[in-house]
Amino acid sequence: MLYARLSTEDYKTLQEELDKTTDKKWYQRLKSIQLSHEGYGVPKIAEIFDLNQHTIRKYIKRYRDGGIEGLQRDYAPGASPKVPQQKEYWEEVLRQSPCQFEKLNTGARNWTQELLVAYCQHHLGVTMTQSAISGLFKRLGIRWNRSRLRVSSPDPLYQVKRQRIDDLKKKPTEGS
Repeated sequence: MLYARLSTEDYKTLQEELDKTTDKKWYQRLKSIQLSHEGYGVPKIAEIFDLNQHTIRKYIKRYRDGGIEGLQRDYAPGASPKVPQQKEYWEEVLRQSPCQFEKLNTGARNWTQELLVAYCQHHLGVTMTQSAISGLFKRLGIRWNRSRLRVSSPDPLYQVKRQRIDDLKKKPTEGS
């Protein structure tokens, strides 16, 4: 059986760390070591935390090799996102036609994920995959359906004129 053995001083340090932590995963790691020290077997600890036994064994081995510092996660949290995470930002981008962005160098009037990848590269300076864009849109609640033809014009008053036409279409005609 694999157990973690702690000195009195190490046990006290572990207990202090348990008392002050607010991170669930860090708590699980520390508590696993404490329970192992108290005589609980790997299968029982895994059952308590609903984790794989291999994971508990890994925690114990890491604690034996490096103490509490050895239990710390061994990966960096990653770079902060450089891509805007606001739904409004992306909805505004999607309202515009891709051909309005000179850097994209396209005559396309509808957005594709490939064009969004190019947009992120040229306008945001971030390399993203199509699946990353799809995941971002899903998280933000932006529906990605079959594209609709978007009629646009370089005329700065196009939207105003288009709105007037739409309003006229909604008015009831005389004699109806």
